[in-house]
Amino acid sequence: MNINNFVVVTLYPNGEIGRDRNGIWFRSSNPIVFQMYSVVTLEELKSVILRNMGLGAVGTSLVRRVAYRLLNVFPPDSFKFKIFWVDSDEHVRALFDLHRRYETREVMELLMEMQSMPEVAGGSST
Repeated sequence: MNINNFVVVTLYPNGEIGRDRNGIWFRSSNPIVFQMYSVVTLEELKSVILRNMGLGAVGTSLVRRVAYRLLNVFPPDSFKFKIFWVDSDEHVRALFDLHRRYETREVMELLMEMQSMPEVAGGSST
């Protein structure tokens, strides 16, 4: 793989989205930092996220939404972070293209909203 396709990701699982004078921010009680190569489908992106959370065995359908913290540089004198919801294969390709071309930051920031894990049968009873 080409080294230009390699990115460092900070993932905010089930994180919080807020806004301040710099635009959008992400926060989570347990952010995860990992390395990955560019992917081209939403299914691949969800799989990489889940593997890096130690949840590779669960289905990607548990991932409800993924958001990217995008540095908006238009107009040129207004550098503010915006949110880019990633909900299709086309958006995944745009995400990696935008990050590679325009982001001055080394780290890609993603927030993932996940559905609750299903209860395991045979659990303890009271």
